[in-house]
Amino acid sequence: MERIGKMELQKIASYTYAVEPAEVNAQGELPLTVLAQRILETATFHAESWAVGYSTLIQNNQAWVLARLAIEMQAYPRIGDTYVISTWIEGYNKHFSARNFEFAGKDGRIYGYARSIWSVIDMQTRTSADLTTFEYLAERISDKKCPIERQSKLKPIQGEPLLAYPVRYSDIDLNRHVNSVKYIEHMLDSFTLQQYDEKYIKRFEINYISEARYGMDFKIYRNELDADIFAIDIKNNEDEAVCRGKVTFIPRR
Repeated sequence: MERIGKMELQKIASYTYAVEPAEVNAQGELPLTVLAQRILETATFHAESWAVGYSTLIQNNQAWVLARLAIEMQAYPRIGDTYVISTWIEGYNKHFSARNFEFAGKDGRIYGYARSIWSVIDMQTRTSADLTTFEYLAERISDKKCPIERQSKLKPIQGEPLLAYPVRYSDIDLNRHVNSVKYIEHMLDSFTLQQYDEKYIKRFEINYISEARYGMDFKIYRNELDADIFAIDIKNNEDEAVCRGKVTFIPRR
C-alpha cells in the first residue's frame, strides 16, 4: 500500500493498493469484503494523518464507529491490478460525519464509489460524542462530488430465517464486538457460488444498528425485493435487528 501526497495538508487523500493473488475471490476479482476492509483502512489512515484517528481518540476513550455504508461498482479490480482509493469528508453535523470514497485504476479508470456515515462514541458509556466540537472537520470538508445515491434507511423484513450462525472468536475485533466487515461477509455468504459466477454486485448497502458480541447467535433473513435485488437482516437471539443490508446484482458481461 502506497500513500500519495502529504496527508496532513490534504482534504482529499489517496492510497494505492495492489490486488494480491491470496485475496481474490473465485472470479479472480477483489471481493467486496476486502474492498470494505480497504475502505476502513483508508478512512483510518486519513483520520490518523489529521491526528484524530484511533491512536488519538482512544486516549479519551473514544473511537470512530461506522454507521452506514453504500458501495456502488461498475467493475472490480482483478488479480494483479493496482488501484487507488481516494477519500474525503463531504459534511457533518452534531452526531454524524459523511465520508466518501472513489476507486480508480492507475490509468484513471473509475471502478466505483462509496458513501459512509460515521460517529464517534465513548467506549465506556457507548454514547455518541458531539462532532461540532471537532473543529478540524469544518476546515477540511471537500466539495468533490460523489455521483452515487446516498445511503437509504433500510426497512425491516419478516419471514423465516435463512440460516443461523454463532458468533465466533474470528468475528470479534479490537472493541470486542463483531467486526464491521464480518457482517458483510455473512450476508454475502447467503448467496451461492453460481450466483456470483453469473452476476456481480452492482450496489451494496448496510445499516449498522446495534452491537453483537461473542457468544451470541445470528439469524439471517433474506427477501427478494425485485429481480436481483435482495434485502437482508441479521438479528440476534431476541429477534432484534443487529444490521440490515441490501444487495443489487447485475449479469456479468
